[in-house]
Amino acid sequence: MNAKRLVPGLLAALAAFTVQSVEACTIFVITDANRVLFCNNEDWSNPKSRIWFAPEGDGYLGCAYVGFDHGWAQGGLNTKGLAFDWVAGAMGKWKPGTDMKVARGNPSERMLETCATVDEAIAFFRQYRELSFAHAKILVADSSGKSVIIGAKDGKLQIDEGSQCRGFGYGQKTLDKMLPPAPEPTVANGAGILRACLQDGKNGTKYSNIFDLKSGDIHLFPASRLSDGVKLNLAAELTKGEHYYDIPRISEQMTQLPMPLLNNMKRLFLDQFKPIPDTEPGITKRIRVILENLLDGVARAEDYTAEFWTKIKQDEVQAITDFKLLGKIASLTLVERKAEGENHSHRYLVGFKDVMEVEVQLRFVLDQKDRVVLVELEGIEYK
Repeated sequence: MNAKRLVPGLLAALAAFTVQSVEACTIFVITDANRVLFCNNEDWSNPKSRIWFAPEGDGYLGCAYVGFDHGWAQGGLNTKGLAFDWVAGAMGKWKPGTDMKVARGNPSERMLETCATVDEAIAFFRQYRELSFAHAKILVADSSGKSVIIGAKDGKLQIDEGSQCRGFGYGQKTLDKMLPPAPEPTVANGAGILRACLQDGKNGTKYSNIFDLKSGDIHLFPASRLSDGVKLNLAAELTKGEHYYDIPRISEQMTQLPMPLLNNMKRLFLDQFKPIPDTEPGITKRIRVILENLLDGVARAEDYTAEFWTKIKQDEVQAITDFKLLGKIASLTLVERKAEGENHSHRYLVGFKDVMEVEVQLRFVLDQKDRVVLVELEGIEYK
């Protein structure tokens, strides 16, 4: 059982949506008339990095996403040769206009699965709210070599289009030296620049990737191993259906049967669930108290199994108190209840108010004494 899929996984996912105080990640594009490479160093504290694949269907493009075990994509590539990634730490005043639409789940994922070009991506972000522009900038590039950097300043979107080799982030000083000569877009050159931009320490680089926007080739490097990567191809991986790899173990896992997507990686997974009658209001009341205590930083050991409590303490559940990022629980709606061996699971759609207008779907698993065995974050919807 993956500890990061428990309560600490909830913290990790929520942390991904909060303001980071230091600039993290390095992203850049190197291009010429024949090739376009999109390169990224992903810097964060979470070591459990993943890449997952979502085939086309229902009007959506096939995509590869990179990120962590919370299932909120940090970057990606689609079958049209469009790619994106983010750099956190770019603070800007940003409050989306009331006329902007709300995208379901992760707006960047909705953009990648519906847009084929940079121009279409720009139009998407002008139409749909993306709260991350308050503390981050996105780089989007397509197979023509065109790119755009989108951020926010003075309450307005800042859109910087171009077709040259360029990038930004933690390794800005290095990029300023290595990109102006317009290096030939080879994997060796991209890896060399990424290597020069590696960040060390707890919040250092956890993986690096190079997307070839014309061929669909994906070069993936586990943490700090830019000389020991693997090569995948987007089209070939999509023929395997929905699946994912743990990036630190990708060389091993590529020789095995594909692992099916976890729920938090699935496209619009929450649509599978609707409110159902709550025939056990006592359980719902107990879960609400447990969740409120968790959010307030006063979780009680007696509410959890000993094994699970140990994992919570090891993964610093106190961090939720520091974030104060969700506010108060506004609603707790049961959408599924079922037995799981000797345990029983309860899925709830949890609405929050005061700080963030957001709904999250949480799956609680309780033992026969109604102690928490597992808490899993399965999806997030902004309101």
